[in-house]
Amino acid sequence: MFQLGGLVVTLVNALLGLIVWRRLRAAFPRHGALINGLCAAGLLLLTHPAVLMAVASWSGLRALQRHLPEPVSLIALGAQVALLLYGLLLGIAAIVRVAFGALRRGRPAPSARAVTVAEADANARSGAGAQAGSAAQPASAPEDVKTEPETIDEPRRRLLVGATWALPAAAIAVSMGGVLASRQRPVVVRVALPVRRELTSLHGVTLAQLSDVHVGSFMDAERLDELRDAMNALRADIHVITGDLLDHHVSQLELSARLLRGLRPARGQLFFCMGNHEYIAARSASIPTIVKGLEEAGAQVLVDEAREVRLGGDRLWMSAIDYPSRARPGEPARRPTADGLARALGQMRDDGAPRVLLSHHPGTFRAARELPFDLMLSGHTHGGQISLGRIGDYALTPMLPAGLYHNGLYEHRGRRLHVNAGAGGWLPVRINCPPEITLVELVSA
Repeated sequence: MFQLGGLVVTLVNALLGLIVWRRLRAAFPRHGALINGLCAAGLLLLTHPAVLMAVASWSGLRALQRHLPEPVSLIALGAQVALLLYGLLLGIAAIVRVAFGALRRGRPAPSARAVTVAEADANARSGAGAQAGSAAQPASAPEDVKTEPETIDEPRRRLLVGATWALPAAAIAVSMGGVLASRQRPVVVRVALPVRRELTSLHGVTLAQLSDVHVGSFMDAERLDELRDAMNALRADIHVITGDLLDHHVSQLELSARLLRGLRPARGQLFFCMGNHEYIAARSASIPTIVKGLEEAGAQVLVDEAREVRLGGDRLWMSAIDYPSRARPGEPARRPTADGLARALGQMRDDGAPRVLLSHHPGTFRAARELPFDLMLSGHTHGGQISLGRIGDYALTPMLPAGLYHNGLYEHRGRRLHVNAGAGGWLPVRINCPPEITLVELVSA
């Protein structure tokens, strides 16, 4: 699948590179050889991630991360996003041109102006006089019409050439800004969870959520220390991590455990649910190895189960389900999502205490939103990493297929879902979608 994706992106890159080359040749006709070399070198150097994926699938992209200096990888992936954004802008511009052309062709032709009786009489008299004059004088031979060469408006030409490069310049600026934004300190998104008034020991209790760190994918020890300090600065009572702490290999367990040991929840409890990348990392070892390493670092790994959390004289329920996917060869079979939900929620008593459900994949909310819980915390989507906003429940992002539950807070008949935009990512570009830590506060209903 990744190899096919790399091949498709490579073909798109070639098409967009051809468009850029033609525009350069048209704008600077005297420098053809230089332009040819620059375009070929630029495509090879700046879009090699897609070429590597086309040749060597996912392992090609991993080799890029392992062997190239990080600044070079960041620039290359930022340039790749810039090229795809340029293609997107070209597509939008083409659609707009076609739409305006269709509107202009669909307009009715201007109607002829009504001619009054007086104007008709005057036209008749002038026509008769013209015929008499033409009878008295012989018709003159038609003269050759001479057209003067059209002059080139140089200021207008320069303006058009500049406008031609406005789109690629904007794409490059936005993408490289997105590379810098992906390295910034995570923002804190606050979510309120109403609880019953009589549960006074729970009022003001906070949960800090971290998701999709992807240790090893542009996430080194220095950045992990920044995440640790940002989480601890919130002084939250409970910490939760909703999957994809590791990225793809068991060797990343050491740095992941280092992060977990550095977290300091005020009430001392750290809960963890499995993401798809924990299972990817387990292919280089085993699932028990991954789970054991996380638990030895202080995390309570919940797999289709629930735990009671006592807070003063009251309690809340913390539960989590497994990542909803079929087991691969060598992995133990996983429960279907519906069975996992039934098992986890069945372990929580219906005693009025708030019930929090961790699920790495937010799509679980479709199956769970009619079930008895108060808040689901998810991740997985990275918020799309490139966000164009949201209309109702529909997030607008070119990085994800159309659908629900990509980023932010959703509600369905009193059941709430918050999708964390993630702190890391396999793509080091974030546009209008900064790294995030979610802070949930329990408030009196």
